[in-house]
Amino acid sequence: MDKLILKSTTLLAGILISAPMIITTASAATTGGDYTSSANLTLQAGTGPVDSLDPTDPTNPVTPVDPGTPGASGNLTVDYGSTLYFGTQSISTQSKTYYAHPDMVKDQSNAVKVVPNYAQVTDQSGELSGWTLSLTQASDLHMTTGTSTDPGYALSGAQISFTGGTLLGGNGITAGKPSDVVASGTLTPGVATKLVSAAKNEGAGTWLYNFGDVDAYDASSVDTANTTDHTKVATKSAISLAVPAGLIEKAAPYTTDLYWSLQAVPGNDWDGNTSAVTPAP
Repeated sequence: MDKLILKSTTLLAGILISAPMIITTASAATTGGDYTSSANLTLQAGTGPVDSLDPTDPTNPVTPVDPGTPGASGNLTVDYGSTLYFGTQSISTQSKTYYAHPDMVKDQSNAVKVVPNYAQVTDQSGELSGWTLSLTQASDLHMTTGTSTDPGYALSGAQISFTGGTLLGGNGITAGKPSDVVASGTLTPGVATKLVSAAKNEGAGTWLYNFGDVDAYDASSVDTANTTDHTKVATKSAISLAVPAGLIEKAAPYTTDLYWSLQAVPGNDWDGNTSAVTPAP
């Protein structure tokens, strides 16, 4: 009996001594391997024009009340450029300065909002090559009927000037803001005037060039309940029209086209030309 107990005790002791060795061997066997995969995305150039944004809050899409004629679609686009109205003025024998109305847009609730005049451009090329935005007044303001030989047909020498030029990034973009922003200038008929130029690695995304802020304009010169009324006279504006004395003026509407051009040419390389415009004779 004593021998049996002794053998059992010896056997138990052997199991206890050898158990850690068994556990250690199992732990070493579970040390695992590694595996690597990847996540992938390929981007290509986008196509515009894109929707207009609010120039006072360029995270919000809007609908222009009086849109112009868009150009061809592509990955470098002018999405919008304001139409200018100087009201209905009285004929004068003296030099006069007239002020442009502010622009108007409709927000997402379809409410009409007064905003500064502005242009919106978008670069979705993905090339970061730079670009130049220019504005060209096609000709002297002229009558909508008649010919250039008619007395009073054109307001020769009248000049459109602007001040307060600033640039805002659309949809929250701040990186790569174009460094060359023209604050003020005067348009010459048939000649492209630079507004903004983006150097290489600048200008990707959507950017809004504002002609001053909304406080620079006479908000009472527009009627948000009757947006087609362009007859009122503004008392101030970031955009003005100076008409010299000594012109023959007729009681008629006068107009000229404004060409907004975005070219894939950095400002340092821009030669002042734009293929979108045929210079006035």
